[in-house]
Amino acid sequence: MNKIFKQIVLLTCITAIYSSCENVDFGDTNENPNGPTSAVTSQLLTEAQKDISTITTSTTGILYMQHLTQGQYPGDSRYATLTFSYDDYYTGAIMNLNEIISLNEDESTMEEASAYGDNDNQIATAKLVRAFILHYMTDSWGGLPWEEAFQGVDNAQPAFNTQEEIYDILFTEIDEALAMIDETASGPEGDLMFDGDMSRWIVFANSLKMTAALRLSDVNATLAQSKFEEVIASGNYIQSNDENIEFNYASDDASDSPWEDRFETREDYILSEEMVESLRSNLDPRLFKYAEPATDSIVSNPAWPDESDAAYVGAPDGAVNGNTPDYSFPTATIIYDPVYPTPVYTAAQTKFAMAEAALRGWSVGSDTATLFAEAITASMEYWDVDSADITDYLSSHTSATLEDIAYEKWVALYLNGPEAWAEWRRLDAPTLIPSEYAGDPRIPVRLAYDSSVEDNNKDNYDAIIAIQGTDDLHTNLWWDVN
Repeated sequence: MNKIFKQIVLLTCITAIYSSCENVDFGDTNENPNGPTSAVTSQLLTEAQKDISTITTSTTGILYMQHLTQGQYPGDSRYATLTFSYDDYYTGAIMNLNEIISLNEDESTMEEASAYGDNDNQIATAKLVRAFILHYMTDSWGGLPWEEAFQGVDNAQPAFNTQEEIYDILFTEIDEALAMIDETASGPEGDLMFDGDMSRWIVFANSLKMTAALRLSDVNATLAQSKFEEVIASGNYIQSNDENIEFNYASDDASDSPWEDRFETREDYILSEEMVESLRSNLDPRLFKYAEPATDSIVSNPAWPDESDAAYVGAPDGAVNGNTPDYSFPTATIIYDPVYPTPVYTAAQTKFAMAEAALRGWSVGSDTATLFAEAITASMEYWDVDSADITDYLSSHTSATLEDIAYEKWVALYLNGPEAWAEWRRLDAPTLIPSEYAGDPRIPVRLAYDSSVEDNNKDNYDAIIAIQGTDDLHTNLWWDVN
C-alpha cells in the first residue's frame, strides 16, 4: 500500500509540473537577437571560393605529371588510389553557390540579398565559381549528374550529363554570367578573389572560357575556335603578369597556404627526377626558382659551366625516397610562406594558349613564334628569372611546334596539377615515363567514380559508363582523342 501511495504522489507531481509548463510563454528567450534570419550570401560565397584553392593546389595532377614525387609514402605517385569522390563539391561549394543564385533571383528574397551586393553581380560571380568547379570535375571524371541533380529527395537518382553536354552547359553558364555583370554596380561581399571588383571577374570568366575552348580543339574545332576568338575580340583577358589571377591567403592557420600546411610538420613532397632533369638538360634557369638545393647530395652530371646546378637533385618517381634531404624541395617561398599566393590563371598560360591557337590558324592578333616567346618570358618573369638568362634561353629555344608548346606549357604550369594534367592528356606531350614502381604502370587519364555512385544510382551509373567506357583510371575522356 505504501508503494502504491508513493507512485500516486509522484504521478500527481509530474502532472502538476507538466500542467504548469504547458501554458508558459517563453517569448523570444531562445532566439538569438544577433543571429541572421536568413542565409548570408557573403558567407556562402567565401566558403565556396575556398574550393578554388583546393582545386588548384590538389596534388593528384602534380604527382601524375611528375612535377613532384613523394618521400617515404609514395602511394599516390604510384597511382595507388583507384576511385575518387566528388561528393564534397556537390554538398559544399556548389550547394552554397546554388543558394546564392536562388536568393538573388527569388523576388521574395532578392531585396534582402542585395545587402551583400548587386543581385546580378552576385549571381554572375556564383555562376563563374560554379563553372570553374564544374570544369575541374568534368575534366577529372567525365560525365556527371548535373541538370537533374540538386533536387534532394525529389530526385535522389539523377541522370548523368555526358561531358559533351557539360561543356555546352559550361559555355552557357559563362556567357550568361558575362552578360549579367555590371561594372558600375556593387560587387559581392565576401569575395576572396577580387574583393568585389567585377572587371576582374570578367577576366576570370574569359580565362575559363579560353581554357575550356582550347580543350575542345580536337573534338569540336568549330566551337573551340568560335569561343576562343570571342575572348580575344573582347580584349578582356590576361595580357601581363600584373593581371594574373591568383588565390591569396592570410597568415592565420585557418586561411593560410595549403603548401605551407603540408610542410609544417612533414616533408612528403620533393622535386621529381623528370622535372629536374628536364630543366637541367635545357639549361632552364627556372630550375633555381622552382626548387631548393638538396642538403645531403649532389648530382654527377651538372650541366651549367659553373656546376651551380649540382645540388639540384630530383627523386625517382614513385620510389620510396625516405631520406628526403637527399633531394630538392619546392622553393621555400612556396612551402614556408603562409601567404604565398597560388596561381589560378596566368599570362604565361594565356600566351601559350594563344600560340597554339595561332598555330591552328585561329585569329588571335599575333603569330605563333611571337606568342611562344612571350609565354616563356612571362613564365620566367613571374619566377623572377634574370632578364639576361631569359634572353639566353629564348635564343636557344626558337622552335614553336605543337610539341614545343606542350613541353613549355608543362614546365610553366609547375604545381598547377589540374591544368598540367589536362593539357598533357589533350596534347599527349611531353613524353612522361610512368613510375616503374606502380602496380599498373600507366599514368592515369581520368579519375574513377567512387563506389557509392554505382551503389546509390546504379541505372544512371550504368548508362554513363555505357557511353564513355570502363570506369577506371585509363579510359580517355571525350575530348582526349589523340
